[in-house]
Amino acid sequence: MASRHRRAPACRACGQPVIFALTESGARQPLDPDPNPKGNVLAFQDALGAWRVRSLASVEPASRHPLEKPYMPHFATCKGPAQQELPANVTPIRRNR
Repeated sequence: MASRHRRAPACRACGQPVIFALTESGARQPLDPDPNPKGNVLAFQDALGAWRVRSLASVEPASRHPLEKPYMPHFATCKGPAQQELPANVTPIRRNR
């Protein structure tokens, strides 16, 4: 599916476009750029163009903002090297930092 977000940055791991939204605590969370009815976060663009996001589980239906739509966090759909399935005969080697 072509994204309607032409200037969205690309994920470093998989190259797919993402949007970065601010959580209620001020952290940046990458989201897939198109609304997804299966998403577990609610996001919208505020009047200044910044994306805002919050967990769907923490929202009462009555307190939902009228512009909020469900989105999928990009971590759940990223097909980058860290998320790829390895063949059965390959053991992953992880570096300790």
